[in-house]
Amino acid sequence: MPSKTAKSSTASAKPRGKGSQPRDDSEDELDVPPPQTNANGQEEAPTTDPSQGEPVEAIDNRSLEEILGSIPPPPPPAMTNEPGVPRLMITHLVNRNFKSYAGEQILGPFHKRFSCIIGPNGSGKSNVIDSMLFVFGYRAQKIRCKKMSVLIHSSDEHKDVQSCTVEVHFQKIIDKEGDDYEVIPNSKFYVSRTANKDNSSSYYINGKKATFKDVGVLLRSHGIDLDHNRFLILQGEVEQIAMMKPKGQTEHDEGMLEYLEDIIGSCRLKEPIQVLSRRIELLNEQRGEKLNRVKLVEKEKNALEGEKNKAVEFLTLENDIFKLKSQLCQYYVNDLEKRVVDKEQEKVKIKEDTKELTEKNAKISQEIEKMNQELKDVEKKQNKLDKYIEAQKKKFTQLDLQDVEVREKIKHSKSKNKKLQKQLEKDREKSIRRRYPQTCLLKCV
Repeated sequence: MPSKTAKSSTASAKPRGKGSQPRDDSEDELDVPPPQTNANGQEEAPTTDPSQGEPVEAIDNRSLEEILGSIPPPPPPAMTNEPGVPRLMITHLVNRNFKSYAGEQILGPFHKRFSCIIGPNGSGKSNVIDSMLFVFGYRAQKIRCKKMSVLIHSSDEHKDVQSCTVEVHFQKIIDKEGDDYEVIPNSKFYVSRTANKDNSSSYYINGKKATFKDVGVLLRSHGIDLDHNRFLILQGEVEQIAMMKPKGQTEHDEGMLEYLEDIIGSCRLKEPIQVLSRRIELLNEQRGEKLNRVKLVEKEKNALEGEKNKAVEFLTLENDIFKLKSQLCQYYVNDLEKRVVDKEQEKVKIKEDTKELTEKNAKISQEIEKMNQELKDVEKKQNKLDKYIEAQKKKFTQLDLQDVEVREKIKHSKSKNKKLQKQLEKDREKSIRRRYPQTCLLKCV
C-alpha cells in the first residue's frame, strides 16, 4: 500500500506499519515536518499578499482531466491467495544464541497456514516473533532491547558469546486439499542476520553476505510487504487500533479514518478532492458575483426600455430606406448584367472572326518557317559545295605542279635513258671486240 507522505510518525501509540518501512540499525529516525506538495508531487512555496503580509492560497489552474490523470493508480495487492497459485511459506526458524535460546535451536516445522506457540510465561514465546523481527530489519527498540548486543544470549553456562544469528527458512508451495501441499522445486532459500557484541549486524542470503536492501528486494519479489509490515501484528497493536480517534485532529495527526484510507489506498484521492472542493468554492463565489452583476444589468435594462423602443423604431425606418436603396441597386445591377451579356456576345463574334485570321496567319507563319528552313538548308549545301570546290582547286593546283614536276622528271629520264642506251651499245661493241678480235678483223677486211 502507498505510504502517506503528509503524515509524521512521532506518536508512539500509533499502530506500526502505516507508511513505515523496517530499517537497519545504521539508519537514524528523524521527525521532519513534511513539505507542502502539489498534485504533481512538487513542493509549493506559500505565496504572500503584499498588502497584508499574510499567505495567500495558491490556485491550481489545471484542467479536470489533468487532475484526474495525476491520481496515482491503486496499489496492487502485496500477494494473492488464488487456488493453484504458488505462495511463500516459512518452514522453520534457526536461532543461535538469540536471547533465551542458547546454542542452536530449530523452531519448526511450521504448518502451511496456522501454527501456535504455547508455553508458560517467560518460556520464550515472544522471542520467536522477536527473532523474525530481527531478521526483517527492525530496530532494537522494536525487539524490546536497547541495543543489539543485548540480543546475544547470556547465561551462567554461556557467558562469553560474541554473536547471535537467526535464520528464517522459506519455500514456495502450491496448496492442495486439506493440509497437503506441493513444494516447488528449487524454491527454498533462507535469510539470516547476525548481531555482534559491538552492536553491529550483517545480513546473509543463503549464507552469502548481503545488504538490507538486497534482502528487501528479495522478500518483496516474493510478496512480503516490507513497506507497511501488514504481515506482522505485534502485541498491543490491535488495542492501539481500537483506541484510535475516529479522525485526526490536525493535518499531521492520524485517526481511524486516515488509517483505513491508507490501508485501502483511498488516501491518494484526498488531495484531488481538496483541489476540486476548493475549485468548487471559488466557482460558487464567481457565480454569486456574476448573479449580482446580472441583477444590476437587468435593472439598467428596464430603465432603458423606452429609449430602446425609440431606437428600434428609428432602426426600422432606417432599415426600410436601406431596402429601397437595395432594390434600386439591384435594378442597376440587372441592367448592367444585360449589357454585359450583349457585350460578351459581341466579344464572341469578334473572337470567331479573329480566329480564322489567326489560323491563316499561323499557316503562313508555318510556310515561311518551312521556306526559311529550306533556304537555310540550301545555303548550308552551297557553303559545303563552295568549300569543296575550294578544296578541289587547291588539290588541282598541287596536282598540276606535281604533273609539271613529273613531266620534267620523265623528260630528264628519257634523255638520260638515250645516253645510257648509246653508252650500252658502245660497251657491247667493245666487249664483242675483246672476245672475238678475228671476227672483227674479217669484218673490217
